[in-house]
Amino acid sequence: MNWAATGWHDKALPEIIRLPHRLLLLYVAILALVGCSSLTAVEEKHNDTKTPETLATFDQVPYSSLLLLPKSVPTRIISYGSDALQTVSVYEAQKDSGGVSASHSAIIFIHGGCWLNAYDASHGAGFYSALANTGIDIYAVEYRRTGDEGGGWPGSFHDIQKAINTITRSLSQINEDKNVYIVGHSAGGHLALLAAASQLNIPRSVDIKAVIGLAAITNVIEYAKGTNSCQTAAPDFMGGKPEVRFEAYKQATPNLERIGYPVVLMQGDADAIVPASHSESAHATTISIVNGGHFDWLHPKSDSYKAFLKVVTAND
Repeated sequence: MNWAATGWHDKALPEIIRLPHRLLLLYVAILALVGCSSLTAVEEKHNDTKTPETLATFDQVPYSSLLLLPKSVPTRIISYGSDALQTVSVYEAQKDSGGVSASHSAIIFIHGGCWLNAYDASHGAGFYSALANTGIDIYAVEYRRTGDEGGGWPGSFHDIQKAINTITRSLSQINEDKNVYIVGHSAGGHLALLAAASQLNIPRSVDIKAVIGLAAITNVIEYAKGTNSCQTAAPDFMGGKPEVRFEAYKQATPNLERIGYPVVLMQGDADAIVPASHSESAHATTISIVNGGHFDWLHPKSDSYKAFLKVVTAND
């Protein structure tokens, strides 16, 4: 190397330049080894530098994480009543260049939120978008809740009945066979199961494969006796405590035996909002997720979501 050409002057050269040839070669070899070790250390440090998303295990997902998920806008909106809240946001499945979607499934989804009007369907937008991207049509139901005029018991329940009837009627008019699933999360799971056990006007041409509760509240009487923030919202939804409105609570508790479709209850075993006992029934298939949290079902990178996706694509 022409050291002068580098801008280095003779007085700045290391003393090693003046060493005997063999020592010089040894020194160069040592430098090479040190350099390689340093480079390896840098590479390892670089490889260990991961984004929080990469390091996350995606169990015990906080509610706030759902709001940060990428989302698309609904393809269209369906109204099932005169109130502004009586709507269904449709997220149509993405299709390939030939106009064919990857799945033959459609999901009627009832969101949760302790039946409160503080939580609307929008918190699941990332969930709906992810499912649509996998080729599944999503019908996300909005409904009147506690705090809305006409919401609470039994208005919220009646809204879900009307929504399911409207959606299935729309599905019957589509010239495409779909495997349809009625799905609800948390308080929405309660309403989905309750509606499925009631008298619905579902066209015979619509193929309901299953009714699925994701961390669903299945025993409102027991739930209302709890002390967490969602449990204490149950009496507000019902218009009183169980000992005061016992008959209303009985009517609001889903009778799974009356549901004319397979029932699947999916539950995280570390859910701090809905106890695991709500997923235990002789009239349902129970799927438990190890260390699964309450909101994991709505996060596309969680084990809970992947287990749910497996269920709703099993008939494709």
